[in-house]
Amino acid sequence: MRISELVGTDEWHTVDGRPYVVYKYAATLDGRIAAMDSTSQWITSAESRAEVHALRAVCQATVVGSGTQQADNPHLAVRSTKDDPNLQVAVPVDQQPWRVIIDTNARTPADARVLDAVAPTMIAVAEDADASHLEGAATVVRLPRAKQGLDIGALLRELHHRGVRGIFLEGGPTLAASFVSAGLVDRIIAYIAPALLGRGKSALQGGTIETMDDILRYELLDVARSGPDVRLIARPRN
Repeated sequence: MRISELVGTDEWHTVDGRPYVVYKYAATLDGRIAAMDSTSQWITSAESRAEVHALRAVCQATVVGSGTQQADNPHLAVRSTKDDPNLQVAVPVDQQPWRVIIDTNARTPADARVLDAVAPTMIAVAEDADASHLEGAATVVRLPRAKQGLDIGALLRELHHRGVRGIFLEGGPTLAASFVSAGLVDRIIAYIAPALLGRGKSALQGGTIETMDDILRYELLDVARSGPDVRLIARPRN
Protein backbone atom coordinates (compact mmCIF):
# COMPACT_ATOMS: atom_id res chain seq x y z
CA MET A 1 0.00 0.00 0.00
CA ARG A 2 1.16 3.55 -0.71
CA ILE A 3 1.65 5.93 2.23
CA SER A 4 -1.48 7.90 1.28
CA GLU A 5 -3.46 4.64 1.25
CA LEU A 6 -2.20 3.72 4.73
CA VAL A 7 -3.65 6.91 6.22
CA GLY A 8 -6.81 6.66 4.11
CA THR A 9 -6.62 10.01 2.34
CA ASP A 10 -9.37 8.88 -0.06
CA GLU A 11 -11.71 8.68 2.96
CA TRP A 12 -10.94 12.08 4.47
CA HIS A 13 -14.02 13.59 2.82
CA THR A 14 -16.29 11.10 4.61
CA VAL A 15 -16.19 13.00 7.92
CA ASP A 16 -17.98 16.32 8.19
CA GLY A 17 -16.79 19.40 10.08
CA ARG A 18 -13.73 17.76 11.64
CA PRO A 19 -10.44 16.18 10.53
CA TYR A 20 -10.13 12.49 9.75
CA VAL A 21 -8.38 10.82 12.71
CA VAL A 22 -5.65 8.23 12.19
CA TYR A 23 -4.58 6.58 15.46
CA LYS A 24 -1.11 5.03 15.39
CA TYR A 25 0.52 2.98 18.10
CA ALA A 26 3.42 0.57 18.46
CA ALA A 27 3.18 -2.41 20.80
CA THR A 28 4.74 -5.73 21.73
CA LEU A 29 3.12 -9.10 21.11
CA ASP A 30 1.53 -8.86 24.57
CA GLY A 31 0.05 -5.46 23.81
CA ARG A 32 2.44 -3.21 25.75
CA ILE A 33 3.36 0.23 24.42
CA ALA A 34 5.82 0.96 27.24
CA ALA A 35 7.58 -0.85 30.07
CA MET A 36 6.65 -0.51 33.75
CA ASP A 37 9.22 2.30 34.11
CA SER A 38 7.51 4.13 31.18
CA THR A 39 10.43 3.63 28.80
CA SER A 40 9.28 2.92 25.24
CA GLN A 41 12.23 3.63 22.93
CA TRP A 42 12.37 1.60 20.89
CA ILE A 43 9.67 -1.08 20.78
CA THR A 44 9.57 -1.31 17.00
CA SER A 45 12.26 -1.35 14.34
CA ALA A 46 14.04 1.42 12.47
CA GLU A 47 12.03 0.48 9.38
CA SER A 48 8.74 1.05 11.22
CA ARG A 49 9.93 4.33 12.72
CA ALA A 50 10.96 5.59 9.28
CA GLU A 51 7.55 4.70 7.91
CA VAL A 52 5.86 6.59 10.75
CA HIS A 53 7.65 9.77 9.68
CA ALA A 54 6.27 9.31 6.17
CA LEU A 55 2.78 8.83 7.63
CA ARG A 56 3.13 11.99 9.72
CA ALA A 57 4.13 13.91 6.63
CA VAL A 58 0.88 13.10 4.83
CA CYS A 59 -1.31 14.38 7.67
CA GLN A 60 -1.55 18.07 8.57
CA ALA A 61 -1.21 17.60 12.34
CA THR A 62 0.47 15.19 14.76
CA VAL A 63 -1.38 15.04 18.08
CA VAL A 64 -0.22 13.81 21.50
CA GLY A 65 -1.32 14.36 25.07
CA SER A 66 0.51 16.11 27.87
CA GLY A 67 1.41 12.76 29.45
CA THR A 68 3.39 11.78 26.36
CA GLN A 69 5.03 15.19 26.27
CA GLN A 70 6.03 14.94 29.94
CA ALA A 71 7.30 11.35 29.69
CA ASP A 72 9.11 11.43 26.34
CA ASN A 73 9.66 15.11 25.46
CA PRO A 74 9.10 14.19 21.79
CA HIS A 75 10.11 16.45 18.93
CA LEU A 76 7.23 15.31 16.66
CA ALA A 77 8.62 16.98 13.52
CA VAL A 78 8.94 14.96 10.33
CA ARG A 79 12.52 13.95 9.65
CA SER A 80 13.96 13.23 6.21
CA THR A 81 17.09 11.86 4.60
CA LYS A 82 18.58 15.33 5.08
CA ASP A 83 18.56 14.65 8.83
CA ASP A 84 18.98 10.87 8.85
CA PRO A 85 19.90 8.74 5.80
CA ASN A 86 17.73 5.87 7.07
CA LEU A 87 14.51 7.92 6.93
CA GLN A 88 12.41 8.48 3.82
CA VAL A 89 9.40 10.83 3.83
CA ALA A 90 6.66 11.64 1.35
CA VAL A 91 7.19 15.44 1.34
CA PRO A 92 10.17 17.77 1.90
CA VAL A 93 11.04 18.31 5.53
CA ASP A 94 10.24 22.04 5.31
CA GLN A 95 6.54 21.22 4.76
CA GLN A 96 5.95 20.31 8.37
CA PRO A 97 2.53 19.46 9.87
CA TRP A 98 1.30 21.06 13.08
CA ARG A 99 2.65 19.57 16.29
CA VAL A 100 -0.34 19.58 18.65
CA ILE A 101 -0.10 19.00 22.41
CA ILE A 102 -3.37 18.52 24.30
CA ASP A 103 -2.27 20.01 27.60
CA THR A 104 -5.24 20.85 29.83
CA ASN A 105 -3.29 22.55 32.59
CA ALA A 106 -0.47 24.00 30.45
CA ARG A 107 2.24 21.74 31.90
CA THR A 108 4.43 21.85 28.78
CA PRO A 109 7.70 23.44 29.92
CA ALA A 110 9.20 26.41 28.12
CA ASP A 111 12.20 24.30 27.07
CA ALA A 112 10.16 21.46 25.52
CA ARG A 113 11.53 20.17 22.22
CA VAL A 114 8.23 20.87 20.44
CA LEU A 115 8.74 24.60 21.05
CA ASP A 116 11.65 24.95 18.65
CA ALA A 117 11.34 26.67 15.27
CA VAL A 118 11.53 23.52 13.15
CA ALA A 119 7.74 23.11 12.80
CA PRO A 120 4.59 24.96 13.90
CA THR A 121 3.28 23.98 17.32
CA MET A 122 -0.15 24.31 18.89
CA ILE A 123 -0.75 23.85 22.61
CA ALA A 124 -4.41 23.26 23.52
CA VAL A 125 -5.11 24.30 27.13
CA ALA A 126 -8.14 24.86 29.34
CA GLU A 127 -9.78 28.27 29.33
CA ASP A 128 -8.61 28.90 32.91
CA ALA A 129 -5.06 27.52 32.58
CA ASP A 130 -2.03 29.73 33.13
CA ALA A 131 -0.16 29.43 29.83
CA SER A 132 1.82 32.66 30.05
CA HIS A 133 5.13 30.79 29.71
CA LEU A 134 3.99 29.46 26.32
CA GLU A 135 2.93 32.74 24.77
CA GLY A 136 5.14 33.57 21.80
CA ALA A 137 6.64 30.07 21.73
CA ALA A 138 3.57 28.32 20.31
CA THR A 139 0.01 28.92 19.16
CA VAL A 140 -2.01 28.60 22.37
CA VAL A 141 -5.63 27.55 21.87
CA ARG A 142 -8.05 27.66 24.80
CA LEU A 143 -10.79 25.02 24.89
CA PRO A 144 -13.59 24.08 27.32
CA ARG A 145 -12.83 21.45 29.93
CA ALA A 146 -14.53 18.06 29.63
CA LYS A 147 -15.24 15.47 32.33
CA GLN A 148 -11.66 14.37 31.77
CA GLY A 149 -9.23 16.70 30.03
CA LEU A 150 -10.41 18.97 27.23
CA ASP A 151 -13.37 18.93 24.87
CA ILE A 152 -11.97 16.83 22.02
CA GLY A 153 -14.78 17.81 19.68
CA ALA A 154 -13.89 21.47 20.17
CA LEU A 155 -10.24 20.69 19.41
CA LEU A 156 -11.14 18.93 16.17
CA ARG A 157 -13.37 21.82 15.09
CA GLU A 158 -10.52 24.25 15.80
CA LEU A 159 -8.09 22.19 13.71
CA HIS A 160 -10.63 21.83 10.91
CA HIS A 161 -11.13 25.60 10.93
CA ARG A 162 -7.36 25.95 10.42
CA GLY A 163 -7.45 23.74 7.33
CA VAL A 164 -6.42 20.44 8.94
CA ARG A 165 -8.19 17.57 7.18
CA GLY A 166 -6.22 14.64 8.56
CA ILE A 167 -4.57 14.22 11.96
CA PHE A 168 -2.08 11.62 13.15
CA LEU A 169 -2.91 10.68 16.75
CA GLU A 170 0.15 9.22 18.47
CA GLY A 171 -0.98 8.93 22.07
CA GLY A 172 -0.74 8.47 24.92
CA PRO A 173 -3.12 5.74 26.06
CA THR A 174 -5.49 8.00 28.03
CA LEU A 175 -5.92 10.45 25.17
CA ALA A 176 -6.33 7.61 22.67
CA ALA A 177 -9.01 6.01 24.86
CA SER A 178 -10.90 9.31 24.92
CA PHE A 179 -10.87 9.49 21.11
CA VAL A 180 -11.92 5.84 20.77
CA SER A 181 -14.71 6.14 23.35
CA ALA A 182 -16.07 9.22 21.58
CA GLY A 183 -16.14 7.39 18.25
CA LEU A 184 -13.58 9.79 16.80
CA VAL A 185 -11.02 7.32 15.47
CA ASP A 186 -11.46 6.70 11.75
CA ARG A 187 -8.44 4.47 11.14
CA ILE A 188 -5.96 2.52 13.27
CA ILE A 189 -2.38 1.78 12.26
CA ALA A 190 -0.78 -0.68 14.68
CA TYR A 191 2.85 -1.77 14.55
CA ILE A 192 3.37 -5.01 16.45
CA ALA A 193 6.93 -5.97 17.36
CA PRO A 194 7.95 -9.62 17.92
CA ALA A 195 8.84 -8.93 21.57
CA LEU A 196 7.37 -9.32 25.05
CA LEU A 197 7.39 -6.97 28.05
CA GLY A 198 5.05 -8.82 30.41
CA ARG A 199 4.12 -5.69 32.34
CA GLY A 200 3.66 -2.07 31.37
CA LYS A 201 1.22 0.29 29.68
CA SER A 202 -1.37 -0.92 27.20
CA ALA A 203 -2.45 0.98 24.09
CA LEU A 204 -5.65 2.27 25.73
CA GLN A 205 -6.12 3.40 29.31
CA GLY A 206 -9.49 4.47 30.66
CA GLY A 207 -12.37 5.20 28.33
CA THR A 208 -15.93 3.94 28.50
CA ILE A 209 -15.63 0.33 27.31
CA GLU A 210 -16.17 -1.93 30.32
CA THR A 211 -17.96 -5.08 29.08
CA MET A 212 -17.96 -7.31 26.00
CA ASP A 213 -21.33 -5.77 25.13
CA ASP A 214 -19.50 -2.49 24.47
CA ILE A 215 -16.66 -3.94 22.40
CA LEU A 216 -15.78 -2.00 19.26
CA ARG A 217 -15.22 -4.19 16.24
CA TYR A 218 -12.99 -3.01 13.41
CA GLU A 219 -12.60 -4.07 9.80
CA LEU A 220 -9.07 -5.26 9.03
CA LEU A 221 -7.93 -3.62 5.79
CA ASP A 222 -4.32 -4.75 5.48
CA VAL A 223 -1.64 -6.86 7.15
CA ALA A 224 1.99 -6.45 6.07
CA ARG A 225 5.58 -6.68 7.27
CA SER A 226 7.48 -3.57 8.31
CA GLY A 227 11.03 -4.76 8.80
CA PRO A 228 10.76 -7.41 11.54
CA ASP A 229 7.41 -5.98 12.71
CA VAL A 230 3.84 -6.52 11.55
CA ARG A 231 1.69 -3.55 10.49
CA LEU A 232 -2.09 -3.78 10.83
CA ILE A 233 -4.52 -1.30 9.24
CA ALA A 234 -8.13 -1.24 10.45
CA ARG A 235 -11.18 1.00 10.43
CA PRO A 236 -14.49 0.98 12.32
CA ARG A 237 -17.21 -1.24 10.95
CA ASN A 238 -20.12 0.78 9.59
